[in-house]
Amino acid sequence: MDPQVEALLQMMAAQAQAAGVPPLWELPPDVARANAEISFQAFNQPLPPTVSITDRTIPGPAGEIPVKIYTPTGNGPFPLVIYFHGGGWVIGSPATHTKLCAEIAEGASAVVLSVDYRLAPEHKPPAQLDDCIAATRWALANAAELQADAARFALAGDSAGANLAACTALRLRDEGGPRARLQLLLYGAFTGNNDLPSVIENGEGKILTRQAMDWFYRHYLSGGADPKDPYLFPIHGNLRDLPPAHLIVGTLDPLLDDSKLYAEALQAAGVPVQLSIYQDQPHIFLQLTALLDGAKKGMAEACQALRTALA
Repeated sequence: MDPQVEALLQMMAAQAQAAGVPPLWELPPDVARANAEISFQAFNQPLPPTVSITDRTIPGPAGEIPVKIYTPTGNGPFPLVIYFHGGGWVIGSPATHTKLCAEIAEGASAVVLSVDYRLAPEHKPPAQLDDCIAATRWALANAAELQADAARFALAGDSAGANLAACTALRLRDEGGPRARLQLLLYGAFTGNNDLPSVIENGEGKILTRQAMDWFYRHYLSGGADPKDPYLFPIHGNLRDLPPAHLIVGTLDPLLDDSKLYAEALQAAGVPVQLSIYQDQPHIFLQLTALLDGAKKGMAEACQALRTALA
């Protein structure tokens, strides 16, 4: 194993044991959510000094949607990246992904709008996707206010957020809506299958566990949603005529097979797709650029993919 990753996993295991906090899957969602808001702050330093960050709300289907807007240095209009955070649809927020979004804004020289969509289980699907669609349409309609160019936009996200980015692209196509130039999909959950080989092989001691994934899926689907619904898990949909996709995942990630299978499905549907697999990198590794050389390389690749697509 990569020595940096091995040291990180050992440190995280020791910290969890010393803290005496129950594992995620033994906690109620509100407690897990509050814990994540605290623990993820460790991944948010240092922030790029060249990116300005603004908090605001925008109209949504069930009230105001909070967003964070990241603007790079320079003169716009900039390309636009609409970003959906990870956290299994249950935890996480734009605040937990501040550094990642700021690094994308800096590295891709793009305005990034990070969406605080409603979370499960308090809000049942399609609340999450409804918010993502509403935020995307608002951002494009108000691009000039954001110093952005609506003609050059990408959809992006990590983990559950990559799922929502893919589902947003799917639903926009079905609704005859605007077409992104790229889907940037970081270690996403595209199948809803918790029995894939990579889940079993990587499902213990490597940040994201199989038990945590089961907890996330149960809460997300707790309202009786159909796991074969393509607006929940896009691998079950007709993927033709979707925007080009760039997928990044690590070999230690339980969701490795999700990325492989979704890339194959996109390719079979005639969608241009790039799949990059990083040796020895775990889930959420792009949030760990302060600690892992592999994360720095992955972030550079993600930003270059956006720069190329949005040029």
